[in-house]
Amino acid sequence: MEIIDKEFELMKELSENKSNNDISIYLDETHSKIQLRGIYNPRGPYKRSLAHFAAMGDCVTLLERLLDLGTPVDDLDQNKPTPLSWAAEYGSLRAAKALLKKRAKINSLDDMYKPPLTWLEYAGSTECKDLEATSRVEFEATPVIFGL
Repeated sequence: MEIIDKEFELMKELSENKSNNDISIYLDETHSKIQLRGIYNPRGPYKRSLAHFAAMGDCVTLLERLLDLGTPVDDLDQNKPTPLSWAAEYGSLRAAKALLKKRAKINSLDDMYKPPLTWLEYAGSTECKDLEATSRVEFEATPVIFGL
């Protein structure tokens, strides 16, 4: 549980999460409940699941546990981005690889008709500067590595 506690701290420190009171409350409450009940995947603001937030924060241990417990790898939030979309936007290479290993769809479309990996254009932007940006080359090679 110690690793997951550290991953929650990473998620809480992302600028979007830290600056949004509803998200901060959701992450705090979910973290407390998980410590008491164990891992589960509740919905939060914008109908994002914990898997979406874990993908943003590159929190692979938590993300893999959620997926192993039955969280759909292509879970959609209210605007239809999948966890892979959030991993790409935030430059979360380890999370993206974990999702691709679980067969995340690289051609699903969100409400802007964008597939997940197109969100790479925002990786490393000022809104996403909390995580080191991953290069487009690394992501484009990932489907080949996993035989997709």
